[in-house]
Amino acid sequence: MAKAALTGTLRLVGSFLAGIILYHGMGRHFSLAGEVAAFFVVLFLVLGVLALKRPLARRRRWAGLAGMAAVTALAFWGAFLKNRPKTLPVSSQQITHYRITLSKAVALKPTSASTVGRVEAVRANGKWHPAQGQVAVFFPRSAPADSLRYGHQLVVKGTLAAPAKPANPFQFDYRRYLSLKHIQWQAYLPESSWIRVGYDPPSTVMALSLFVRKKLETAFKQHLQAKREQTIANALVLGVQDELDAALRNAYARTGTMHVLAVSGLHVGLLYGVLLFFLKPLRRDNTSRLLVFLIILGVVWFYAFVTGLSASILRSVCMFSLVELGRLMSRKSSILNTLAVVAVGLLLYKPNFLLDVGFQLSFLAVAGIVLLQPVFLRLWHPGNRVVRFFWELLAISVAAQLATFPLSLYYFHQFPVYFWLANLVAVPFTSLGLYIGVAFMLLFWVPVLNGWIGKLLEWTLWLLNELLLWLEHWPHAVLDGFVVTPGQVLALYLFTMAVILFLLRKQLPWLAAALLFVAFVSGTELAEAHRQRRNQELVMHSVRRSSAVSLLNGRKVTLLADSSFYAQPQLFSYQVQPYWWAKGVRTQVRLGALFPETGPNQEVPYHVTPAGNRLLVWKGRRFLWLKRLPKPLAQPVEVDVLVLQENVWATPDRLRHSFRCGYVILDQTNSRGYTQRKARELAAAGYQVHVMEEEGAWQLSGNVPKVR
Repeated sequence: MAKAALTGTLRLVGSFLAGIILYHGMGRHFSLAGEVAAFFVVLFLVLGVLALKRPLARRRRWAGLAGMAAVTALAFWGAFLKNRPKTLPVSSQQITHYRITLSKAVALKPTSASTVGRVEAVRANGKWHPAQGQVAVFFPRSAPADSLRYGHQLVVKGTLAAPAKPANPFQFDYRRYLSLKHIQWQAYLPESSWIRVGYDPPSTVMALSLFVRKKLETAFKQHLQAKREQTIANALVLGVQDELDAALRNAYARTGTMHVLAVSGLHVGLLYGVLLFFLKPLRRDNTSRLLVFLIILGVVWFYAFVTGLSASILRSVCMFSLVELGRLMSRKSSILNTLAVVAVGLLLYKPNFLLDVGFQLSFLAVAGIVLLQPVFLRLWHPGNRVVRFFWELLAISVAAQLATFPLSLYYFHQFPVYFWLANLVAVPFTSLGLYIGVAFMLLFWVPVLNGWIGKLLEWTLWLLNELLLWLEHWPHAVLDGFVVTPGQVLALYLFTMAVILFLLRKQLPWLAAALLFVAFVSGTELAEAHRQRRNQELVMHSVRRSSAVSLLNGRKVTLLADSSFYAQPQLFSYQVQPYWWAKGVRTQVRLGALFPETGPNQEVPYHVTPAGNRLLVWKGRRFLWLKRLPKPLAQPVEVDVLVLQENVWATPDRLRHSFRCGYVILDQTNSRGYTQRKARELAAAGYQVHVMEEEGAWQLSGNVPKVR
């Protein structure tokens, strides 16, 4: 009976998820979603009535299929309705001002503050017009920006602009990320462009929650002296990662323990577990069971409240609340069924959660622990209690990692080798730190005691940080550069399932299936590697205030970049490295300047001109980076592509007398005003112009220039 119920749940959830996936895959512009959903619902009702009148197996089967199709169609229609874009009442070019209400907590970074604003009205042609939609807003750090809070109302001078497309090949698509969160516009607001005009929070509960969280942040700062441990306490206990040090964040990511800093199911599960441990003896009669139920729900929901009611924490609290409700009603609940109910409920509210990385990984991790940990414990059950404790802890870590491993490769392109050991360290210290942190939240107002608890929390987090930083520097701590396709992700999951079924049932067909899935992944990887060995590309990357060029020869790349590029490591990580990974780069040569002054380099044929400019010859094409016009020449020099840099003074006539070239690139070492003016001048003079700041990277593959 339980197996049949689980099968029915999986069919229902699978049909529901298929509808959302189908919408995002091919149905964004399908206008008949409602009509199709109505057709399948009517079909299901008709077939269901016929099956009831004459309950033949064939009729029940057709009614079941129609029901699954109806669920898929309804999910598709729901995603269609939820993703209808908001439009402005006037053209964006006419907008001179707009009014927004801050609808998210303000995140403070070292140089900027960011949040989301709900657009209330826009001003055009001297009149205000009601408007709807959301805009991602960024402020340079200043006292007025730091004082902004959820619910503040701002009047902004300027217009609403759509987010830009990715500037470089295979770069993270921030525009798509915002669209999945129903954010249509993006704005960077200097202090002189906005004023605060009021306070009207969209949700009083959320405003109170963020107010309490801010008070607790202040208390942590007062009683934890070390800045590093302050930020970890904020992340671990409150879910606030605003001021988390990049090196420390990297250490947690590279050891596979980043999940302990994102307040989610782990944290709620730890609280739930300790509450069950202490309150279990009180479950004697109906009254005491109801009291225990209310205490547990009160604590976990209070914790969700003080951590800002984030989506990840709400997922977990809802799931544990349903589990505890089943206990109250003396019903043994299935964790998988409970997980499915919570997932469907959240997707009914926001279908785009399905494409959220955190949503996917958190549900898969819980499902993996529920399904796989018992399997591991069945394979080996040590008698020694200490050994058994660590084995159970390791089994949880491995189960969660196996369940999320393929998706982690797909999204993050890396695998932490020592995750199993790091989690043996991180989970106990995280548990201890969380319990101490919750005690601090309850008692931070008590003098002396708050200081002692704060010291204990600081020492615990210091030891956790030091151990993870030590593990990060172990040899080969991280394997990175993985690029897998959705088909390979599915094959990896099927391989894992086949291996586990083989270990449990000892049947050779499951081993054969596992080998088949491995062969698929290996074959597709070999075919892609063979294709990559024939790649010949030049890419001028669009990087802020810098120049960087990748010369790809098969799976080997040479990077030419200026000193300002190397001074900002994040530029390489976000704007160059994804392209290298996607192209399967195995060998890399980095030249420290664009280009070195020491003479010709065996890796790249280039020349330094008398005027200090750089000439590169690649596949018979000549590229000149121009910083200063040369003295008048007897006849123009022929080049294929001319790159203007650092606001070089060069009128179209002077360029024509110096160079024979029809293609000009303006890179981001030029000022914005210079770029806009020069682009107009060159276009009017008949040149083909590519502006990197607006059009992104420039690619050349073979003999045909391709502009992204």
